[in-house]
Amino acid sequence: MSVSALHPAHRDGRSIFPSRVFEAGEVKRVLKTGHQSRKIGKVVMKGHRKGWPIFTLTLEERATCPRSCQAWGWCYGNNMQAAERIVADHALEAGLWRELEQLQRAHPGGYLVRVHILGDFYSVGYVDLWARALKAFPALHVFGFSARDPGCDPIGQALDQLASADWQRFALRFSGRPGSERASRLVSGDEVDEAAILCPAQTGATDCCATCALCWQSAKSIAFRRH
Repeated sequence: MSVSALHPAHRDGRSIFPSRVFEAGEVKRVLKTGHQSRKIGKVVMKGHRKGWPIFTLTLEERATCPRSCQAWGWCYGNNMQAAERIVADHALEAGLWRELEQLQRAHPGGYLVRVHILGDFYSVGYVDLWARALKAFPALHVFGFSARDPGCDPIGQALDQLASADWQRFALRFSGRPGSERASRLVSGDEVDEAAILCPAQTGATDCCATCALCWQSAKSIAFRRH
């Protein structure tokens, strides 16, 4: 589902489902178990992180994203009315820190956080929070994607620095970036991206992230078919 440039959500940079945007204090937890997302999965099923639990974080699409994102109008959040989007503010960051600390105690052997089901990194300070969390919580490992430009966007530059310094724990790919590593790109129909691996979950080769592990076990660029 795509929204036109005249739609208030497109114009103002927000979700088309404002009633599904919550303050951090309005929800039980800001990090959700991967069990609540069929495409993610609850527990890693293969590889050296087998048995690790997976958690997800969902922010408000467009409100936290760069307008340069190629999916601005047709973000798949347009089809995710049920998702709980958390407002990006100090309360989110405070709650996130508390929960990461709790997960460190509960899963000292390791756990994964998928950032972000919807939304993106919204400030350099927020990126720094993740950098500090990686130092404070050795069990924490992160994977995800960002539409921030690592070349000219200060947020993207901070993300690139963090991912370059410790890919094994902060496996972040940049959406639309060229190259055969640390990027994700969209393909249409039978289009083939020779420099990327087509998402195995989309080809039917595996069921979900938990049964695949490609995103965090390899730096290879990944292609996704547009929904």
